[in-house]
Amino acid sequence: RVHEYLQSYRVSQKKILEFLQTKPLQGHSTTLPPREVSEGVVSFERVELLGCLYGISATAPAGGRVALTGPNGSGKSTLLHVAARLIDPDAGRVLIDGQDLVRCNLESVRRAIGIVSPDLPLLRGSVGYNLRYRWPDAPDEEIARVRELCDLDELISTFPEGEKHRLQEGGQNLSLGQRHRLSLARALLGDPVILIVDEIDATLDPQAARVLDRVLDGFPGTILMVTRSEIRLAKADILWHLEDGFMTKVENQAREQKIRR
Repeated sequence: RVHEYLQSYRVSQKKILEFLQTKPLQGHSTTLPPREVSEGVVSFERVELLGCLYGISATAPAGGRVALTGPNGSGKSTLLHVAARLIDPDAGRVLIDGQDLVRCNLESVRRAIGIVSPDLPLLRGSVGYNLRYRWPDAPDEEIARVRELCDLDELISTFPEGEKHRLQEGGQNLSLGQRHRLSLARALLGDPVILIVDEIDATLDPQAARVLDRVLDGFPGTILMVTRSEIRLAKADILWHLEDGFMTKVENQAREQKIRR
């Protein structure tokens, strides 16, 4: 098995080196001011990320529903990650209500933005730990709210230990729909002003799809989403089309054609 071990070593070495070269996020200092969000306007000003995004300028209005379309590898998920400050752009700025995210305390940014993405899987640990990940000291009333909203009460009641039920890495001992519902509840904890949904609806079971639609229809803040569902695309106020890292805004007549794609 020497060849097998050698290949594993090469893959691991590549990932470790990429991680060590990642530019650390600023904003951990407690001396930086917290962001003050009242409306949830998200603005991209000439945002660039080497090899991914080129001169992206666009604004999601307060309470708007923005859907990103485009082929695989066009930069949709990357742009959402930049909006959530999982990645900082190499050039340009991302602002919420006129505040540059890089100049705000990172913890306050995390509280303002909820995100559901395949790149943010559930963690090894209890259901309760995953549910409270964004807000460990969340009051019982808030936990009860998101559990009911995401149809988790029935699921948790099937576990002998309730919220203490242990999950495997990535939530592998749950079905895909159950994982998505728990991830969605985690993102909604604390009433974030902005919700980011990164293409989680491709393989949802009927119950999880109903939960997602209920959340999207009732969410009072700003939504940025990547979806291939024609129904959800039709509900969007604005469509942004990305291709090869460049953005075009889809208007009126061209909109229906983009949705059909």
